[in-house]
Amino acid sequence: MPLEIADIRRAGLFADLPEPDCAALASIAVRVRHTAGEMLFLAGDPSPGLYVLLSGRVRLSRLSPGGREQVIHIVEPGHHFNSVPVFDGGPCPVNAAAQTDIIALLFPGDRLRALILEHPVVALRLLADSCGYLRRLVDLVDDLALTTVQGRLARLLLTQAEAGERGVVQPLTQSEIAARLGTVREMVGRSLKTFEAMGLIRIERGTIIIIDRAALERESERG
Repeated sequence: MPLEIADIRRAGLFADLPEPDCAALASIAVRVRHTAGEMLFLAGDPSPGLYVLLSGRVRLSRLSPGGREQVIHIVEPGHHFNSVPVFDGGPCPVNAAAQTDIIALLFPGDRLRALILEHPVVALRLLADSCGYLRRLVDLVDDLALTTVQGRLARLLLTQAEAGERGVVQPLTQSEIAARLGTVREMVGRSLKTFEAMGLIRIERGTIIIIDRAALERESERG
């Protein structure tokens, strides 16, 4: 079924674009669905195109030769991903997996490049979203190079608690936390036990509850 302007505007990225630009995007977009755990593409694959996420979450990551995963970014609804190979012609630079069931709009690279020549406002919108992504990558590099594992863990717990119920960290396994922090599961386990012994958090049946937010914030600022 052909997409309509309303379908394009469901994506926060394009919500306020002029109608002619939305109509042009609708003419080339394909709605795709993937179930939780399904791979959209692997690093090194030919690019299927640029995605704009409508619902769910997508995990972008790289794997070491030994199989250790480093999460690069978690894509939230309203944002795009996989723009790099669309514009530089190379392969996909990361792995993309559906962290939950997802719905996305897929724009084939060749058709999107042709569209942008006639609708430059679309390029500006994608560029602005890409700048936000680059800022997050700089923060990630800064964290990995200059912040301890405990500091990175404290920051992640605070961020996840802000996104969910107050004081309760959104569910994450220790393996998922390790992949987000660029470390190993054993180090995450030791750091969580340290925080619990310090009275910063409490762990109940796998759920992490923040007890002393101020102290945890101080831990997040340690180099």
